Amino acid sequence: MLRNIALALAGAALSISAPLGAAETATASFTLTLRVPVLCTVRHRPIGVAVSGDTANLGELDEYCNAPQGYELTVDYTPGSLQGTVLVAGDDHVVLDGSGHAVLSRATGPRIRARPLTAVAGSSGFDSGSLNFQIRPA
Repeated sequence: MLRNIALALAGAALSISAPLGAAETATASFTLTLRVPVLCTVRHRPIGVAVSGDTANLGELDEYCNAPQGYELTVDYTPGSLQGTVLVAGDDHVVLDGSGHAVLSRATGPRIRARPLTAVAGSSGFDSGSLNFQIRPA
């Protein structure tokens, strides 16, 4: 009796399977999510530092920032010093007001660049020897 039931089930399984030559298809999908951390760095390279008259060649600034909305490049210096000094990085410049902090440039998207850095002394000359550059994502 068990043998007859097993044969009947095997016959039913054969009749349910796909006909010979029929292609079986399957679909699948998956989602891949990547998270890239925002990284911003600025580095001063004192290449070719020299002073000529009231202009100082301070080397180069190397900037890297992958922030999608861009970044801001700032400079900190001793408050009360460098008043009237013009700091120039590539095509961007800022006149320092003696506050100890200034925004040198802004970028509207991610960027990698190297720019020459120069300073033109104000009426007090170069009365501080310290500039600290920082880069912050927007």
